[in-house]
Amino acid sequence: MDSFDLIIFLITVNIGFLILITVLFSYIIIGKILSGYRAAQKKILFQNLEDAFLPLIVLDDDSEANKVLSRIKPGELENFVEFISIYLTNIKGGDFERIITALYKSPLFKNLCKLTLSKDIDIKLYSIYCLGLMKRPVCIDNLYTALEDPNFFVRMAAVRTIAQTGCLDALDRVLETLSKEKLITSYKLCEMLWLFGENICPYIYKTLQKRDGKIIKIDSDDLLTSAVIELLGYFKYFGAAGEIHQILKETSQYSIIKSCLYSLGKMVYTDAAADIVKYLDSADSEVRLGAVKAVLEFRSTDEIDKLKELLNDPDWNVRYNSGLALYEMNFDFQNYMFSPELAGLEMSRAYRAIVHILTEKHSAEEELSA
Repeated sequence: MDSFDLIIFLITVNIGFLILITVLFSYIIIGKILSGYRAAQKKILFQNLEDAFLPLIVLDDDSEANKVLSRIKPGELENFVEFISIYLTNIKGGDFERIITALYKSPLFKNLCKLTLSKDIDIKLYSIYCLGLMKRPVCIDNLYTALEDPNFFVRMAAVRTIAQTGCLDALDRVLETLSKEKLITSYKLCEMLWLFGENICPYIYKTLQKRDGKIIKIDSDDLLTSAVIELLGYFKYFGAAGEIHQILKETSQYSIIKSCLYSLGKMVYTDAAADIVKYLDSADSEVRLGAVKAVLEFRSTDEIDKLKELLNDPDWNVRYNSGLALYEMNFDFQNYMFSPELAGLEMSRAYRAIVHILTEKHSAEEELSA
């Protein structure tokens, strides 16, 4: 390569570098301009909504609210959902109903229903979420369609929205959808079904009684079955206690057993005590933990000796909760720690659990007395 070709090459490289730098700076500057524009538009929308809702709440005048709501475009749904979700959490009673009624009567509501079928996933999610905030059983057919959506997040958003509306007529469809899901925990299942409220109990109890093998599966590690049982315990639906006790006696699945122990403990269903204490010797640590917690609910002093053994359990949660149960039963830890029966035994785990509990409880008592 002669000197002339080298000069041409260097000039070309420098020009290319300058173009690249120019493009990068232009991208950054345009991004900042667009970001500033979106922020300004968001601020304007928030201010318009606030100004429109104020006369609606104070004067029961929905004219301005209707104007603002009718002008909201699909691209503004994200900002609208952010505003309305925060706004609605800070109002109650008649004010809440006035705003929801205004939303329901506005053209925005019809748009929200249509947008639940949008091809844009973000818009679809925002519209479904917004319908849930209204807490009314509306647009259910579109939500049924969303339950069959190929996108997992859309399906779960539809479940959550239906639960928030409290539409128990849709419960069978919801349970059918949840029974097919694999990417969800038992806790999340409980959380979503909990949104239906306590009125869900008679319905899920009937479902539990059917044991159809589709929704309720006591012979497999089924998270939905566990969630249904736990929810009945959470709401203390005593009518289901006998059925749950029967399931406890029939199933061999640890996940179902844990849920039964939780529910029967919460209901303080002492008729099941003899079957519950058997699981204090379970090979599964979480099952042992569930049994310990149920014994605590029962305040079953007959199991003190077994709880003393579990103070030395390999699992920390079992040790801690066993100690907690003994503490609530006014067990004398100090005499126990220095008793001759422990001589020569390896009890370091038990001692650490006891010291932890006594320190924790003593600190809590000091804070209350301060």
